[in-house]
Amino acid sequence: MRLLGDRVSRRTAWRIAREQGWETTYDAEYLAVTRLQADALVTVDPALATMAKDVVPLARFEALAAD
Repeated sequence: MRLLGDRVSRRTAWRIAREQGWETTYDAEYLAVTRLQADALVTVDPALATMAKDVVPLARFEALAAD
């Protein structure tokens, strides 16, 4: 997983948190990495999936093992 050590990642996380009205960037950091990688988020956390549904594409866990 890409770490949020660069300015673009941090700025993207802050932007997502601000747009969603979140007080911290904790969850936004996962979404920022997903957005910057032009990927889909796979999570077993239903709360994170709910938060992410309007921000980044979601994929089911089974998609990781798909051919």
